[in-house]
Amino acid sequence: MVKISVLIPVYNAETYLNEAIDSILNQTFKDFELICVNDGSLDNSLEILENYAKNDSRFKIISQENAGCGAARNLALDEASGDYIYFFDPDDYILPNTLEDLYSNAIANNSEIVVFKVARFRYKNEIDYSNPGFPLEKIFKNKNFNDFTFNYKEIKKYVLNSSFAPWTKLYKREFLESYDDFRFDIGIAFDDTPFHVKTILRANKISFVPYLFYYYRFNPNSINNTASNGMDIFKICDLIENFLREENYFCEFIEEFKLFKIHQILTYMLSTDSEEYFQIAKKEFSEIHIGKNHKLNKYKFNRYNLVLKTNTLEEFKIKDYELSIQTLKNKQKKLKRKNKKLKRKNKKLKRELKNVKKFNTSLKESNSWKVTKNFRR
Repeated sequence: MVKISVLIPVYNAETYLNEAIDSILNQTFKDFELICVNDGSLDNSLEILENYAKNDSRFKIISQENAGCGAARNLALDEASGDYIYFFDPDDYILPNTLEDLYSNAIANNSEIVVFKVARFRYKNEIDYSNPGFPLEKIFKNKNFNDFTFNYKEIKKYVLNSSFAPWTKLYKREFLESYDDFRFDIGIAFDDTPFHVKTILRANKISFVPYLFYYYRFNPNSINNTASNGMDIFKICDLIENFLREENYFCEFIEEFKLFKIHQILTYMLSTDSEEYFQIAKKEFSEIHIGKNHKLNKYKFNRYNLVLKTNTLEEFKIKDYELSIQTLKNKQKKLKRKNKKLKRKNKKLKRELKNVKKFNTSLKESNSWKVTKNFRR
């Protein structure tokens, strides 16, 4: 019995696999097992895994014919024996204290799920910290997160419109085994989204560690970034809606679900580059009623309307390009106005600094300053 099972689905990941695994093996926390499922890799991924396994008894390799990320995670989950489960991807890395801090928080709070924050990068010298996924310290201010839990009702907007990936969370295995449907859907992209929604909604005790532990690599070869998988997002939307309705959450989340559906469909519109995708999106959007008090930002709301107003994908692309240009021009205008204000403020501060320096000089030249020298010392 180990404290944490780290589960990694591996498919043609040789480029970054060493870096990813090293970040796990170099953890300050040592009581874990590492289960890697080789999902029919055609490169040297399996050889890399076997070289690690020779030197570390915590390493376990399972091979299967290529069945997708969801099937690989499910197989690893069946083999896991740890008190807690941590999913990890083979092209990313985590900081050395990640597992130790997450486990300490989980034990202190008896958590079913521990969530934390993420940084993103293409190149190591260009790390983006602006989209951390779970910036919950802004909601729960002045809390001792080693003695604080919550459930979905307190973080409602993060159920359907946040970081869905399982590597943003540490899960209690007992909790995952308490429901038969805590599994990843097989043969479909974006399979982590239903898993996220189900687990977050059903967890009674969620805790939070306010640190950027996980470093996610923008990888163009990722399964969810290929044009061929775009159509799967409609299936994911249906799976989520069916679950919400069957479990009597839909009325509570109807507005959040609208935002989720619009955002997800728009995200893969251009990358899929399919007239069929566009026509399905147009039909789906025509059935969504957006009220005056909607929470879509202006840009997404305008794109949503563009889908409804245009008749073909090519027409949408032209209008969407024009919208993007106009949006950038508007941002430029705002930045110019902001820049003018900052320049005026800078001039004011320079004048104040000049006056302070002048006052400081006159003070040091005064008799009072000279007389009080010994007292000040």
